[in-house]
Amino acid sequence: MVRITRLLYQGAIVGARRRNPTTTRSEEHQGHERLICYVGRSEASEVRITNRYCILISGLLAVAASTGCASFNPTPIDEVGFRDRAQSITKNDVTVTVAVLSAEESKAVFDSRLYKKKIQPIWVEIRNGTDRMLGFLPRSVDAEYHSALEVAQKSLRTGAKKYNMAKRRFFYENQMGFQLPPGETRSGFVFGDREKGVRWMAVRIIGDRWTDKFEFIVEVPGFTADFHKLDGVEMYAPEDYTDLDDDGLVEWIERQPAFVTNKDGSKTGDPLNLVIIGTPDAVWPAFLSMGWGPTAALTTGSALKTGIFGIFGGSYRYAPISDLYVYGRAQDVALQKVRNNIHYRNHLRLWEAPVTYKGLPVAIGQISRDIGTRFTSKSSTLTTHRIDPDVDETRASLIQDFLYAQAVKAFGFAGGVGAISIDEPRGNLTGDIFFTDGRRAVLLLSEEPVHFENIESFPWFLQPGEKPVPSGAVTARD
Repeated sequence: MVRITRLLYQGAIVGARRRNPTTTRSEEHQGHERLICYVGRSEASEVRITNRYCILISGLLAVAASTGCASFNPTPIDEVGFRDRAQSITKNDVTVTVAVLSAEESKAVFDSRLYKKKIQPIWVEIRNGTDRMLGFLPRSVDAEYHSALEVAQKSLRTGAKKYNMAKRRFFYENQMGFQLPPGETRSGFVFGDREKGVRWMAVRIIGDRWTDKFEFIVEVPGFTADFHKLDGVEMYAPEDYTDLDDDGLVEWIERQPAFVTNKDGSKTGDPLNLVIIGTPDAVWPAFLSMGWGPTAALTTGSALKTGIFGIFGGSYRYAPISDLYVYGRAQDVALQKVRNNIHYRNHLRLWEAPVTYKGLPVAIGQISRDIGTRFTSKSSTLTTHRIDPDVDETRASLIQDFLYAQAVKAFGFAGGVGAISIDEPRGNLTGDIFFTDGRRAVLLLSEEPVHFENIESFPWFLQPGEKPVPSGAVTARD
């Protein structure tokens, strides 16, 4: 600090002399006595300079003091409450526990605004109850994870040697290690890219000719997602559900509305071209592992942000989706898979249905691909996305996502929309045209991985114009 102060003083005094070269050293002191202020001491003598430099130097010294002399003060981990909401899974004598820190918790634990750097700490604890050495793969938490010292480097302070050394050591000592000795519990942090809403991870543990995967879906605090509107809401009473077999399912699908509507049901829009069947533990990992994520709740703030990004471009990964209606209500869940610009994304809406298929939940949905934006008075954001008219291609892209996620037990197609030709397209609620072969993709999802060669087919309308296979034919196995 003394050296920095001395250099600042010398620079200011030399500058004053250059502007008035006839001024002597004594005149500098005698002619400006009432404007002189004291700003510090050098090694042997007091330094005095005129008021015009005093303000500048005082400000610079304050910055230097705040960056160079402040101490590193992380809050003890036990005093931060993120572990209260941790999730645990135990398999084969191994217990994995995870929690995602909020922005405020990250600031407390690491004394750094990591969320501002787009870094999200994930706390991992692993108890190895076996008698063999195991290994943890942090890439299974986030494929683009950051090293501890890389993250520390993002918030070091110029000239603060002790501060920087303390920060580096803290990050290094609190990262999650690779080795899991037998009979021991290890814990630490993995530094992933910032996610909002929910985070999916499949923690991978390896050993000698052995491996296991622990899948988690963890809600991230501090983000209001579209699906939060259903917190605590039971869509149907237990007695309202009807369980269906193969024949009953295809008959039910073909009776469902062909299109979404506006709120009062007076106008129709995009085709309902999806039916998804499976437990939450089958459905949500399939989406999240393939890059699908939540959308922000539609608020004044999110609408304004969408409008700004719609005009100027850029990535708004969690942009809200407008409400469309089926069964007299807006979508239960809205998801999107975003490219690097708000203009381009796949998005879908799902509605829980009052039926089950062999005891499994059923949802009907709509999917389309955004290929641009335009101004419109029909949207609260004054902008809307322009969709790809070939909605069947977007439907096929979701099927491929699920196939590559190894989540599909069986799939097929059923009717219910009706063919709409490219020569006579139909319009949605914001005026975009679309065409379709009229089929709905029906996807039965599995909680366990299913390889391509083991995927089965529902026997309905495998090609446009085909008729259903008669009852009793081979179908997806139970």
